[in-house]
Amino acid sequence: MQTSRFQLGLIATLAVGLGFSLSSSEAIGYPAGAAVSSGANPVWSVGGFTDGAETVEIGTAPVGLDMIITDVHMTGSCQNCTIRASIQTPTSTLASYRWWQWSDGGGETSSVISPDPIAQSMVSGLRVPAGESVTLTISGHGMDYTFSGYYAQP
Repeated sequence: MQTSRFQLGLIATLAVGLGFSLSSSEAIGYPAGAAVSSGANPVWSVGGFTDGAETVEIGTAPVGLDMIITDVHMTGSCQNCTIRASIQTPTSTLASYRWWQWSDGGGETSSVISPDPIAQSMVSGLRVPAGESVTLTISGHGMDYTFSGYYAQP
C-alpha cells in the first residue's frame, strides 16, 4: 500500500492543527501574598509619639473590613531605661515588644548599650477584626512609632 502526497499533506495538517489546539494559553501571574481587594486605596499608615506611659489609638477597622498591620517601627528616647510596648484590641493582645537602653555611667568614656529600633515587617501581619479598634500601650518612657498595613475582606 502506497501513501499519496495528499494523504501525507492531510496528516501533517491535522497534526499541526491538533498541536495548536492542545497548546496552553498565555500564562498569567498573580501575587503570592494576601489579596488586597477593597477600595481604590486600601493601604493605611499612622505615626506619632508618646511623652511617657500612655495608650494611643492606632485605628479602627472599618465595618466589613479587617485591618491588617504589616509593618511596625518604634524607637525609644531615654537612658538607663526599659520601655514596653503592647499592641491590643479590646479582646486580645496582638503583639508585645521591649526596648531598652543602658549606659555604664562612665562620663565621657561611658559606653551606651542599646538595641536597634523595633522594626518588624510581617508577611501575614497582625489582624484586627472588622469594627474593632487597636491601641498601642506604652509603659515607662516615651516612644516614636509608625504602623502601616492594609484593609482586607474578612
